[in-house]
Amino acid sequence: MSFVFRLVREEGGAAPAVVFEDSTSPGFVPLWEEVGVYDALYNSDGKPAREVSRSIAYGLDRISEEAGLNRLLPSSLSMGEAIRFLENVNRGCVIHGTASIETR
Repeated sequence: MSFVFRLVREEGGAAPAVVFEDSTSPGFVPLWEEVGVYDALYNSDGKPAREVSRSIAYGLDRISEEAGLNRLLPSSLSMGEAIRFLENVNRGCVIHGTASIETR
């Protein structure tokens, strides 16, 4: 099972439009907790994307600069995948700042 981070926007239709979506492994949770992005990812349902973009960017900087964080990952996951996911989420939050966050 994977963790899904989605941004949705009301566009006048029957259902909100998904403007961004990405998913990753829940095995990254220890890393997300260590770099301070866990709440921004997992406890942000309904918030505007712009409210979490700064936290995501800060966590991304920490992951990029602190080599010792590899110890928090299971052998089946890579730091490259963690960086890719956070970069995508950060970009989505900046581009679609008024969109609402949904997680699954």
